[in-house]
Amino acid sequence: MARESSDLESRFTDLALASANFGFLLPYEPLLVLYGASAEARASTAPAVAVTSARQFGEVLAAKLGHMAGVRPPTADQSARLRVLTRAGLLPARVLAAFTDLRGSSEGDRGAAAASYLVQRCFELAVWFFRLQTSDKEPMSLVHTSPSDLRVVAELVAPLDAVLPRLRREFDRRVGPTSLPASEREHLIVSARDAAYEPLAEEAIAAEVQRGLTKAGWDVLGPDADDDRHHSLGCVLIEPRLPGGSRADLLLLVGGQVVGIIECKKDGADLSTAMEQAGRLAAAVTDASPWSVWRSPLPYRYVSDGRRLLFYDANDPEPRGRLVSGFHRPATLARWQREAEADGEAPTYRARMAALPPLQEGTQAAGQLRQPQLKAVLAVEQALAAGDRRALVQMATGTGRIYTEVFAAYRQLKDARAARILFVVDRVVMAHQLTAVFRQFTLPDTGRSLADVYQVAELTSAGVPPSASIVVAMAQRLEGMLAGTPEPEDGSARVSAYETAEQVSQSDTVPLEVTYSPTLPPDSFDLIVVDDCHHQVYGRGRALLEYFDAPVIGFTATPVAPVFGFFNANLVSEYPFEQAVADGLVVDYALYQARFEPSGRAALVPLTERITAEAKAPRRSWYEQLDEDLAHAGPASAPRIVGPKQLAAVMTEFRDELPALFPERAVEGGLGVPKTVVFALNDAHAEDIVHHIREVFGAGDTFCQKITMRSHNPDQLLRDFRTAPQFRIAVVVDIMSGPTDMRAVECVLFLRDVRSAAYYERLLAQGAQRIAPAVLRAVTPGAFAKTQFVVIDAVGTSRHHHRRLVNVTDASGRAGRRALERLLNRTADAGMTADETAELGVRLARLVPVLSDADGAAVRKLAGFSLEGLVARLLGTVDPDHVAQVRAAWGPEALEEEVRDAGALLGNRPALRQMLLRLYDRPATPDAGEPTGQSAAAEDMRRRLAAFLQQAGPFTPAQVWWIENIAEAAAAAEDRFDPRDLDSVPFSGRGGTDGFLGTFGADAAIDLLDDLGEALA
Repeated sequence: MARESSDLESRFTDLALASANFGFLLPYEPLLVLYGASAEARASTAPAVAVTSARQFGEVLAAKLGHMAGVRPPTADQSARLRVLTRAGLLPARVLAAFTDLRGSSEGDRGAAAASYLVQRCFELAVWFFRLQTSDKEPMSLVHTSPSDLRVVAELVAPLDAVLPRLRREFDRRVGPTSLPASEREHLIVSARDAAYEPLAEEAIAAEVQRGLTKAGWDVLGPDADDDRHHSLGCVLIEPRLPGGSRADLLLLVGGQVVGIIECKKDGADLSTAMEQAGRLAAAVTDASPWSVWRSPLPYRYVSDGRRLLFYDANDPEPRGRLVSGFHRPATLARWQREAEADGEAPTYRARMAALPPLQEGTQAAGQLRQPQLKAVLAVEQALAAGDRRALVQMATGTGRIYTEVFAAYRQLKDARAARILFVVDRVVMAHQLTAVFRQFTLPDTGRSLADVYQVAELTSAGVPPSASIVVAMAQRLEGMLAGTPEPEDGSARVSAYETAEQVSQSDTVPLEVTYSPTLPPDSFDLIVVDDCHHQVYGRGRALLEYFDAPVIGFTATPVAPVFGFFNANLVSEYPFEQAVADGLVVDYALYQARFEPSGRAALVPLTERITAEAKAPRRSWYEQLDEDLAHAGPASAPRIVGPKQLAAVMTEFRDELPALFPERAVEGGLGVPKTVVFALNDAHAEDIVHHIREVFGAGDTFCQKITMRSHNPDQLLRDFRTAPQFRIAVVVDIMSGPTDMRAVECVLFLRDVRSAAYYERLLAQGAQRIAPAVLRAVTPGAFAKTQFVVIDAVGTSRHHHRRLVNVTDASGRAGRRALERLLNRTADAGMTADETAELGVRLARLVPVLSDADGAAVRKLAGFSLEGLVARLLGTVDPDHVAQVRAAWGPEALEEEVRDAGALLGNRPALRQMLLRLYDRPATPDAGEPTGQSAAAEDMRRRLAAFLQQAGPFTPAQVWWIENIAEAAAAAEDRFDPRDLDSVPFSGRGGTDGFLGTFGADAAIDLLDDLGEALA
């Protein structure tokens, strides 16, 4: 065996030496040498064989790349491989085009000319792959091999062909599934992009730099044009002589003063080393120079190889170079000059961030934030002060992510004096909602509306309004302006990128190539905030963010590996779903699976699988793994669905099991169906589901309706579903995944597979949002409080998504009571396991929504802490991240001790245990989850409201109705009124947002919300 292996190695070495065009790949993948050499040697003598070899060259290279990046396609189909690699950001456009040519070779011309063309494409990919591995930038050209040399190559290929099947099997084993840290995948993505550029000749580098300057608005003057340097704001001198005899490649003048220097270097040069040389030249430009010098050394320095551009601002604290996509405009450098002269202690935006005093708990500003929001804002500010160019914040859906983003922007504008901030979203409705939130945000220090002080605008094709401080843009609009792609006309701009993640056409995965836009230059913004940033930073969309010279802050509910990699694994703040459950901000979900019996009947059974070891791993290791929507891309992996023959069985079982799923929801004369969302594969599947649901429930059209983008007025249907008691079940394809208010939903049925882990978790998080008991009762007769969210999986989708909390499906009823009592008694035994601790935390979390003020006070009196605090301690003790930290610091014995200590909080308090059981046994009452009496705060609110009505009036009776109900909603939420609630009960009964605007008038309505908010604050 060893001899055979040595013989093969020798044969491959001989082949590599004979193949001038593919031999250099031997250290990286011998099969590429074999397929490339085979295609070249046979292109004229056996073109059909050559075409096949070229196609196999592409397949092996794609598989190799997938292995290097930890990307696995669903099948061995090359189309799926290329789609996954492209969406992961690994295939630049010209590289993808070469791969596509090779893949299509099996269906095209197989003559000598076609074979020769494919050999050329194989060589281009070989050079790209070689540069990716080595960072070598030397020019490489295809060698035209003589016929005699080709015959030699063919003779060397022939014996290897005989063992090719075995070599392919060994290759397939070598490139099996693997994982790669997100930071390493990000480095690979950047290297793949850099390797795709052809090196430039020395004279072309200078020309490319000058073209970039002209695009940015600079006047490039000739060597003898010194007298012209005042005729425009920004001028460039070519190869001026500096004091001491040295020359600079280019000098930048703003307003007649020299402010910066540019050095051009050979393609592939080390730009960091070149920047050190530029620094020495910048110091040589002094007052002795023949030009007026703003500051010496010159603060603004650039080095470029014609493709890459490195920028250095010496005014920054601890300055460092950063890659930028284009030169800054003269007006931008002029603004920076003015800022530096106005504040010598903090002359730049980054310096002002470093000097920004942190928010202090207990201050008026910090009082507007919950603890996780405050933590996120502080983390963002610390990252920016440290000079981080990318930072990621994770916050579970329903925990105030949008408000946190707005508050962070307010701090940047007011205290760090950012000139302009860009917010990127992926749905038009999200752009409108975010703009509305900005206009309703009240400045903590003055009480004025943020929009009164800072102009808020949505990005249009005309560009950024000069006076805008905050710009909200859809990713599709950015694409149109920077990459020239037309904005969709089919309404898909209203759909979240999540919703098309699993069914993306090949054209949708072609990487974007952005170009300089005069209406939206790279230096348009000081900061970029990306809301729910999954698909904006995948391979196709990342160029949009890399175009701008601004730090990027990403906010997301569910980080996945491409996102984690883009942000360099710099997760600065985290508030996961499990912690939000513990804090009572969202409810947990109970998971059931539908099993089909041989008789055709369906049965709903709780998912009883134990939490996997992967699910117990620290969250950061989750984020390092590639998301499933990349792994499953491709036409060969059609999602599973519940077909027509099984629909009736599933819906019949759902109907019959409702009393067991929601035992406290018995309503006289009815089933008490909770608000339910059913997920279908497509519009036709949704129609079929609607038909079966209406038949099974014997209900009319209003009871169950389809809501898809093909529906007539889907936005109105969504409002009806949220607010109309008669509309119980909505069948959707994807529309729930956006920022739609789905707090009233208590049940979801998956009748189609969901492959993306991020998409799956987002859908569940939407349904897990808390809702005020009074609002829930208004839309769901028989309900008292939302204590859980029921998930029914009829296609097995939950089996390939991790669950981190114990699946509790008997939180009410006798079985739930026995389970709770058993666990409470275990705390007294001091023998609680980690799994039992987690289960007890989940069961007690289900009590939080039904506690009255009096109940909460009684718990605090007995325990010394709140029920929410107890749940947080129990679940926090077994949190995977906490467990990993304790195990690493003090060992497994410390974990056992922590579990015992958490259990002792109950074990040492028998009266508390008995009280919790009594709370469980007590029948739900209409005032569950709400204050039991009129608090001083409520009385104060009424006094403020009365004063407002008297001072701001007179109002019509219709207007008074709106004002009083808005005030009541704000008091119930213990926060400022959210304008999105205008489309919820009770406002929906009077036309929702449209009715409110019609009652007061558009401008007066917005002013009223501001004034009322200030009066009640």
